Amino acid sequence: TPPYQRPPLSKAYLTGAVGVDRLMLRPAAFWTEIGVDLTLGTQVTAIDPAAHLIHLTDGAPIGYDLLALCTGAAPIRMPDAVTGGHHGVHVLRDLADADALAPELVAGRRVLVVGGGYIGLEAAAVARTRGLKVTLIEAAPRILGRVACPETAAWFRDLHTRHGVEILEGTALTRLTGPNDATNGVMGNTPGRITGADLADGRHIAADFAIIGIGVAPRTALAQAAGLAVAVAGGITVDARGRTSDASIFAAGDCAALPYHGTRLRLESVQNAIDQAEAVAAEMLGLGADYAPVPWFWSDQYDVKLQIAGLNTGYDHVVVRSGTGRSHWYFAGPRLLAVDAMNDARAYMVAKRLIEAGRSPDPAAVADHATDLKALLA
Repeated sequence: TPPYQRPPLSKAYLTGAVGVDRLMLRPAAFWTEIGVDLTLGTQVTAIDPAAHLIHLTDGAPIGYDLLALCTGAAPIRMPDAVTGGHHGVHVLRDLADADALAPELVAGRRVLVVGGGYIGLEAAAVARTRGLKVTLIEAAPRILGRVACPETAAWFRDLHTRHGVEILEGTALTRLTGPNDATNGVMGNTPGRITGADLADGRHIAADFAIIGIGVAPRTALAQAAGLAVAVAGGITVDARGRTSDASIFAAGDCAALPYHGTRLRLESVQNAIDQAEAVAAEMLGLGADYAPVPWFWSDQYDVKLQIAGLNTGYDHVVVRSGTGRSHWYFAGPRLLAVDAMNDARAYMVAKRLIEAGRSPDPAAVADHATDLKALLA
């Protein structure tokens, strides 16, 4: 498949609002017109940094002067001991995943969503919009535990509950069950289509299929095999211009662990994938500058658009602002770190500009709904 957009896969594409033609970044002829040799249907099996060659599953090796790795990340899958090898177990990362999941979304069917992060919540919203019965389980004490404050988690818990999603927090999955499973808790010998799930608290729930959304892992196998440095926390280690431990090889996007305010992290967002790739391309052309991202993210669930600016790591208090929409402002002491804005584009825009400028508003002014947010930019 030619390059396409992934964010709509768990949103508009699954609902049918966007067709596959609108996912494509460019028409197929575009790549030929600009002189890009787009090779599809093959995989890179190895990189030889000494010889400046990449080896493919078919065809002769390809030489390079400079190489960019944009290998992304892969969804974390549950082991067979949990899934039982049963059919009807889905992840949602690429177009093939979405196409495999789409026929399952039939009104009246029962879906189990495993994982209370944004992908799991988006999948739950799509399923409810399509008229399915949805149960979402999260092993951690609450949904959005790694990425958002309790206030944001509570807001989205209420949103989904009002739309009919059953959310079970602090609830781990023991195994998915199928029609041939023994009734004494021993896994059956013949995998079939899932019929339900056994939970760690002893409950059993019925399900016609499952969506697993428990995170992703960076694709670093090629880099590691080539001897490139990989960060302890995952991701190909790069400098501020995207260069790896090999001066001729760069990395960008979900697979790259970049320096950020004295630490190293991966940014799993389309914004970073685009902006960092542009920065790497500029560096490869000799026009580069250090990449200094101001992260932003978004999520669509039902009629709610969540917009996030900044990173909330290290926050010590949250200021809640209500009005036409709702926003949660993360502060570390007096310093503004990030904002979660639910149907509040103005709060998002103002907070993003403040963060980009390194400015922090008075938290009391933020909380006061009478405050004109634009005045905070003066």
